[in-house]
Amino acid sequence: MLSQFTKKSAITGAAAALVAAPLLGALTAQAAPSPAPEDAKAVLSCDLSGTAEFAPALSANPLGEQTQMKVSGDAKNCAPAGREAADVESATFSGDLAGTMSCTSLPRDVNGDVDITWKLKDGSTETSKANFALNMEGDLTNPGQPVTGAFEGETTDGEFADAKHKGTGKFDMASAAGGCLAGGLSTLDFAGEYELSK
Repeated sequence: MLSQFTKKSAITGAAAALVAAPLLGALTAQAAPSPAPEDAKAVLSCDLSGTAEFAPALSANPLGEQTQMKVSGDAKNCAPAGREAADVESATFSGDLAGTMSCTSLPRDVNGDVDITWKLKDGSTETSKANFALNMEGDLTNPGQPVTGAFEGETTDGEFADAKHKGTGKFDMASAAGGCLAGGLSTLDFAGEYELSK
């Protein structure tokens, strides 16, 4: 967390104070006006993989159209970074998001609810519901250009109450461009990283 500089009262009198004033002003200008919020502490990180399904199928229409986006997949190779998630081995997730999108106009700030099932070391499961916001960047009609996505969200019910979720992923371009240019892209695979924090 950055230290907060306090303003000093007017400098008067001594020549040394007049020399120090510009330096103090420069340091104050570089400092944040208020302390930066402390970053949430990671309690779990996993490898992420899954599939996005689009209805209707994405077209190359640059204006896009209202589309339902269903995401599902797995979080595997989970490494606990805190005792709170020490028993988690993996997770599965599924959710529904909606927004205006196309192959060339990818979703920005698309929101939806995601259900997560945590698989624990003793064979039992716990569940969470979270609200995610997704942003994607790139052009699915260009196989030479990577398409990336990032999401963040917060638990709204169930296990890991008030925990933060975030992740990044890259989308499989091998089939995306062909689908977009041949009448529509209905599914798209992705892989990336996931982190749970509090």
